[in-house]
Amino acid sequence: MNRRRAIKTLTAIAAVVCFSKFELLCKPGPLNLHFIGLGGAGCNIIEHIHKKGITARYTCITSPERPKLPADIEFIQFGPAGHDYHTYKVEMKDLEITDDIQNLFNSDSMFVLFAGFGGTTGTNLTRQLSTLLHQNNKKFMVIHTMPFNFEGASRNAFALKTEQAMDGISNVHSFNLEVIRKNYGNVKLNVAFQQADEHCYQLFRKNVPEYSPDPSLIQSLSS
Repeated sequence: MNRRRAIKTLTAIAAVVCFSKFELLCKPGPLNLHFIGLGGAGCNIIEHIHKKGITARYTCITSPERPKLPADIEFIQFGPAGHDYHTYKVEMKDLEITDDIQNLFNSDSMFVLFAGFGGTTGTNLTRQLSTLLHQNNKKFMVIHTMPFNFEGASRNAFALKTEQAMDGISNVHSFNLEVIRKNYGNVKLNVAFQQADEHCYQLFRKNVPEYSPDPSLIQSLSS
């Protein structure tokens, strides 16, 4: 092999290696993610993330039916069919987890649970399911919000008690909704919750950057 041909061969090999590295960084492969929204607030977050276009399985677990839910988001009805927000008693208790919920966790997916703490369904389910996943050595993450102060002392105390009960479980991330009031003032409630949904998505991106479609985050992994 003459010198010119040897240089061309080495150049071609280097190009293949560089291209493979670039492809690996930009296409991390099957992600096997399963986003699960627990309760009304958790399901709102799920719908928000679904619009980001992340390839994943999506499941919404709550009581009221959601007729406008996208067809590829699985819906499992669970919890009280309806109650008065102002009179309904919130308390820590073990809910009877149905088979269709338990069967969600038979796979080897990376489960990401989202919930808004303060209500009975999402808060209790998050505590119970995260304990179940932890005991079965499943890959999972929990992202939840803490209630606004105006939601009442009982809801805030219940949320705090649940958060403390989960102290022994790693990979749990929370966002206090009062931060929105401090940063944006007294915005309309629907706007505040939209901001909360986005913040929960950003928490996911921050803690699992390789699952994000954002090229800048993928680039930072290679540095």
